[in-house]
Amino acid sequence: MTVKTRIALVLGLFAALSGCSSDPNQSALAQQFLNRSKGYDPGADFLAAQNSGAPGYVAGLQNGDNAYTVFLRQTVNARGEETWISPDRLSLGMKDGMMIATRGFGHDQLAADARETLSALTSGQNAVTERFVTLLAAGSTAETLAFRCQVTRQKQEPVQLSDSYTADTDLFYETCRNGQMAFRNLFWVERGSRSIVQSRQWISEETGELALRRLAPQATIP
Repeated sequence: MTVKTRIALVLGLFAALSGCSSDPNQSALAQQFLNRSKGYDPGADFLAAQNSGAPGYVAGLQNGDNAYTVFLRQTVNARGEETWISPDRLSLGMKDGMMIATRGFGHDQLAADARETLSALTSGQNAVTERFVTLLAAGSTAETLAFRCQVTRQKQEPVQLSDSYTADTDLFYETCRNGQMAFRNLFWVERGSRSIVQSRQWISEETGELALRRLAPQATIP
C-alpha cells in the first residue's frame, strides 16, 4: 500500500484530533502548510530516507482541514534523538515519539525538554512533571519557558495503524501551564510496547498543534 493511500486512510485522524477554529491566522497558516506540501519536489535527503525504508509519520496541523504532509526519519544520534524530514523541507526533532524541536514552520519550537513527561507515559502513571520549551521570540531571539504539567490517563482506545493492525492504546493528556500561556498535548501510548503511536503536540501559540500518526512499516512511496 502506498503512502498516498495510507494518507487517505488516516485523514480521519485530523478530523478527530483537530478542533474547529475561527482564528484566520491559524487557518491561513494551515492552508499555506498544505499548499507547500503539494507544490514541492522531494529533496535528495527525503528520497534517500524513502529509499532506505525509513519509518514515517503522517502529520497535520490541527487547525487546517486536510493540511497534511509526511515525515520520514533521517538520522538518529547516540542519545536516541531523531531528525525527521518532509518533502517540503519541514523537519522535526523527536525522541521516542515526543517532539523536541521543529524547523520550517515559521514560529518554531527550537528545543524542548520533556523527559519527565516521557517517563510518565512509558511507565503508564499519572504524574506532575516539568517541561522546558525554547521558542523563537521577537527579533529572532530564543526564549526558554518552564511549564508545570499534569499527565493523566483518560481511557483505553484503539488506534488503527494499517488495514491489518490496530494498536491497543492508553490515551493520556498532558496539560501544561505557566504564568504566560497554557496548552494540552495528547498521546496515544501502545499498551504492550509503551511506545507513542499517535499524538497531538503543541509547537507554539502562533503555529498551534501538530497531529502525528505513525505509518505502518509496509507503507511505501511510489
